[in-house]
Amino acid sequence: MKKYSIRLSHKVKSKSGMTLVELVVSMLLVAIIMAMVVGILSPAAKIFLRMQKLQYAQQILDNTAAQLQDMAGEATKYVKIYVNGNNIAEAVGAASGSALEFVNPEGYITLISADGSPAMNLMLEDTKIDTAEEVQKGRLVARYYNIANTTDTGTYQYNYTKGGNQIARAMARIFTDGYYMGNYLEIEFAYPAGAAAGSPVTYLEAKLSLYNHEDRMPEHLVAQEDVVLDFRYTVEREDEETAVNGGP
Repeated sequence: MKKYSIRLSHKVKSKSGMTLVELVVSMLLVAIIMAMVVGILSPAAKIFLRMQKLQYAQQILDNTAAQLQDMAGEATKYVKIYVNGNNIAEAVGAASGSALEFVNPEGYITLISADGSPAMNLMLEDTKIDTAEEVQKGRLVARYYNIANTTDTGTYQYNYTKGGNQIARAMARIFTDGYYMGNYLEIEFAYPAGAAAGSPVTYLEAKLSLYNHEDRMPEHLVAQEDVVLDFRYTVEREDEETAVNGGP
């Protein structure tokens, strides 16, 4: 009986030792497999995130294109393109550029761009009624102005500055900062080939670009989209000075 008991105890001890070895080996195998899985999934996860960011960027461009089509499509009287929307006082029009000007159906001269906008006074004739905060570059902004004068040649003019500072009748951020999801918008407007100054224009072309850095350099480009801006009303290309200095 003792001998049998000793053998049984030895057998159990041996079986317990084998189970521990198997457990260690199993854990090592699981660790190796997990490392392999992580190695496989990591590039896949990066690709997924990249595709997701690209999808979000495309949605931003699609919505922005639709908004531009709605706004520019209502242009009346004339359309004018500026090379740069930051300083347009007494500037002439160009064949292509980053800012677009036109008269909207309510009779306000409208300037839209994504070139940023400084803090400025909002004026009702000569009276300050409010202050607009600065808007950083890469955000779509619309500024509105009262027509101050019409030249002998029929060119509409408005006061772009007063006392050396930019002013407007009103200013609107078309989208909130969160809408861009950390990206920065750039717009390039262009007339169709053959559109001369003073001639009727039925549409404009626009290239929308989205960047993941505020410098909007080519290496930071995320997505691009070309869009046609059709006009509902008859408008002409304007290249004469329209934005003037309004005095002290």
